Amino acid sequence: MFDIRYLNERAARLLAPFLLAVALVVPAAAQSASPDQVAAGLKVWKERGGCFNCHGDFGQGGEGGHFPAGPSLRSTQLDRDTLKQVVECGLPGTPMPFNLLGAYTEHPCYSDTVGQVQEGAVPGAGLSEAEIDDLVAYLFDKVVGKRRITKQECVEYHGDANAVACADYR
Repeated sequence: MFDIRYLNERAARLLAPFLLAVALVVPAAAQSASPDQVAAGLKVWKERGGCFNCHGDFGQGGEGGHFPAGPSLRSTQLDRDTLKQVVECGLPGTPMPFNLLGAYTEHPCYSDTVGQVQEGAVPGAGLSEAEIDDLVAYLFDKVVGKRRITKQECVEYHGDANAVACADYR
């Protein structure tokens, strides 16, 4: 006759590594973005946010490219939440604009209470929270932590395998 307690203890021992692996993977999966969200984020980057104007087409920033005024987002050390806050609230006293519609006046920034726009803060694109979430998803999927710009990346960005801008990439 089987002792059900023994079976449950044995099953628990066998399942423990699997359950631990699931527990470790689930938070990472919750951070991953869907292809639709990444595509929407690229659209914000290119069409609504104007981010490429300072950071370059591929987020390369001061590392070269068309518009090297802003810092490289490819090599940023900012975590997801901090980068999102910078996009939302800008960096007062620098050219980095605040992009969240209602930043400072309807949504607090940098632990300030809601009120007037902080001195030195430059208004930006006026994006919704959803647009900023999509933008940050795009950045963490396609830009942050990526080093060398590839031809495939260029083609995805421009949507054309024959784009002249992609001729120099391998």
